[in-house]
Amino acid sequence: MTRLAKSRLGPIAVLAAAAALSACSTVERVGSALNPFDGGGEAAPTARPDDGRVSVLAFEQELTPDPALAATRISVPAAVDLVEWSQPGGVADNSPPNSRGAAVLERAWRADLGSGSTNRVQVASPPVIASGRLYFLDSDHRVIAVDASNGRRLWSQQIRSEARDRHARGGGVAVSGGRVFVTTGYGFMVALDAASGEEVWRTEASAPFHSAPTVAGGRVYAITNDSELIAFDTSDGSVQWNHQAIAEPARILSAPSVAVANDSVIAPFASGELVALLAANGRRLWSDSVARSSSLTSLSAINDIAGRPVVQNGVVYAASHSGLIAAIDLRSGNRIWARNFASTQTPWIAGDVVYAVSTDGVLVALNRESGNAYWVRQLRRFENEENRSGRVAWQGPIMVGGRLILANSVGDVIAVTPENGQTVAEADAGGAVFIPPVVAGGNIYVVTDEARLVVFN
Repeated sequence: MTRLAKSRLGPIAVLAAAAALSACSTVERVGSALNPFDGGGEAAPTARPDDGRVSVLAFEQELTPDPALAATRISVPAAVDLVEWSQPGGVADNSPPNSRGAAVLERAWRADLGSGSTNRVQVASPPVIASGRLYFLDSDHRVIAVDASNGRRLWSQQIRSEARDRHARGGGVAVSGGRVFVTTGYGFMVALDAASGEEVWRTEASAPFHSAPTVAGGRVYAITNDSELIAFDTSDGSVQWNHQAIAEPARILSAPSVAVANDSVIAPFASGELVALLAANGRRLWSDSVARSSSLTSLSAINDIAGRPVVQNGVVYAASHSGLIAAIDLRSGNRIWARNFASTQTPWIAGDVVYAVSTDGVLVALNRESGNAYWVRQLRRFENEENRSGRVAWQGPIMVGGRLILANSVGDVIAVTPENGQTVAEADAGGAVFIPPVVAGGNIYVVTDEARLVVFN
């Protein structure tokens, strides 16, 4: 179950991916996500596996536990008070800590966050939380601000340009210094006053934005649909520098964002290229590719890094849809290890372990130094497990109260023990979830595809 998008560069790769989807597994909404900038209009095709076939991606990426790690006890870092989730990845380096919280998945309250996904537009970026407010970009390009403690609407700001097409996909939000920075599928970025929603500045780009923004060091970074990374000045929106990466016509419909650590910016691109640049001027430091060339189908050949790269203790972790997860030294760009593992999600680093979930619902715990597996667990794969129909897509994980929290495309929310991967709590979000959960103040915030916010503790 994968959502696809394409750039304006050409339909060939996307049509090939669509053909692969129709022959493999998808959901009703996938078809409308193939061309996010043409205004939509096509009905989304439906194709569900009902013959028990084994996923090609699963076949290519099989991991097994390392017997040498079987006796090793996984130590979970102590939980800390995480009061804000101000960036799409929590913090600028996309490596938030284990947040203090009960993580028993009791529903606290619900709220409306505006317009949800349709066959023309989708919600793709997570909400951000700062100073007691939650901010979200809905599918109609309206920024919604609510009280993070009860969901009460504080303000909303429509930022769609009336001079452009009515429908657009892409973008997201980040908050810093009293401003909400918004990237849009219409090809411009805006800064809004966090308290009132009033527009502070607006800057046009040469193409629609694909990524959500990341803010650090007086700059806000975002990637366009044409694989151009742009660094803007947070004060006035002026462009400080840009970097043009390899343009890739097919990508997953998501809203990734760069990681910023020390003086480096780590940017993920649809080609599977991971590039490190100097934050001050955009000078390229190194690049690597986490794409696999041995993919057997058009779908598995989509190389997009749809999740976020994570930087912790001088190491970069990233995964691609085509089937590779890797650890790379931040300073030198030398690869430390790589494993066959297709994922559209952001890895979670806790202690000596990298946690990640695959496109086929395989949750793994990998040793940070070697990349070998402590344990491997298959999560729910199908809406109907008996008939093996309706592929399920998982989002996450994040760590709250020493538990891994994940949600999926049929509305399941689960809490898993990081020591062995066992499910210890379950809840129902009440709708499909395609956006990873976020956490602040011990509360777990889940946004459904209908833009309904469900809060658990």
